[in-house]
Amino acid sequence: MEINPNRNNLVRMNMLRIPTRINVNKYLLFGVFPLIFGSCQTMALYTFESLKAPKIIVPPDVKTIGFVDRNLSFDSDSLSEYYQSNALTVKDTANYDKIRAINCHLGLSENLSNYYALDSISFTRFSIKHIEGERKYDPMTWEQVDSVCESSGSDIIICLEDLQIFNEYETIKGEENWGITDIRYYAVWRIYDPLLQKLHDERMISDSLYTEVSSYSFTKLIEDKMPTRKELNAEVSYEVGRNYANLISPTWEELTRTYFIAGHEDFSLAYYYLSNENLNQAIEMWKKHTNSVDLKIAGRACYNLAMAYELKEDFQKANVWIQKSIKYYQDLDKEPSEYKFIKEYYKELTQRIQNSYLLDKFFGKEKTK
Repeated sequence: MEINPNRNNLVRMNMLRIPTRINVNKYLLFGVFPLIFGSCQTMALYTFESLKAPKIIVPPDVKTIGFVDRNLSFDSDSLSEYYQSNALTVKDTANYDKIRAINCHLGLSENLSNYYALDSISFTRFSIKHIEGERKYDPMTWEQVDSVCESSGSDIIICLEDLQIFNEYETIKGEENWGITDIRYYAVWRIYDPLLQKLHDERMISDSLYTEVSSYSFTKLIEDKMPTRKELNAEVSYEVGRNYANLISPTWEELTRTYFIAGHEDFSLAYYYLSNENLNQAIEMWKKHTNSVDLKIAGRACYNLAMAYELKEDFQKANVWIQKSIKYYQDLDKEPSEYKFIKEYYKELTQRIQNSYLLDKFFGKEKTK
């Protein structure tokens, strides 16, 4: 059955997370924010933006995506009808399954990255199917997947296998009255690819949220400010869809690198060039000292060059230069305290190399040789 979702089904609330645990050419956006470390001015900071690969890689030849709500029912679903209000158990007989499906689809489709050239994500909701016994999620058959893809015109299916939401209300009376809502949810997702007959993702996601509101009038707090069960189900479902969209979407993130500006006047000059977004001139300054008899100066120069080629996204050269820098520092009679920056940067560079590999997969490019 096809449903045409609309924004009237979505109710907005200010939800706060409880910490219980995001240009096709991937160009960097340079930001010039050199900040000095300490009075000795040995190092500075350089901040820039980089594209972060999604955790889940969808094949680059996918042009259309369909959303499916399995609409499965289990014996234990009756538990979600109950909620706590000031430690008292209350039963809510309303069914929010349709609201959850519609708003989860909205959260996914409205927050999917622009790198997916999609006009829309089709919405399909199966007729309810009750499964007796234990809660299990057998995958759809490939015949079912083919049928949905054909009817919706989709290359792959993002399937919401299950979504359960539980909540507890607590009110605190006083000069100013407070209302707190604790929410727990879990969602089960799969991505079906009928062409490859492959599941690109299969996971359960659980999390906690809460809302907190206040009012001098206890009646107004209860009647107007505390979120209703319908509002909670609508908003949390949207959040579930939005979070999953982030898992399959590239996102821009801000990164900060430290680099050496002391040891030789050329390092100060390179600092000036980099502050004025002239990376190539800074590279020329650093290259002069990569074979210095002063091993610490040579190590600093190589380290700075590794950072420079990371900014250029030439990760092969960046890796060569950081290896040289490490070698120079290891050849010193005594390991200086600054060596910790080199070791830490080596880990960060390794992560960027892996990220570049995943981005190449996402955009359908061959791995850089």
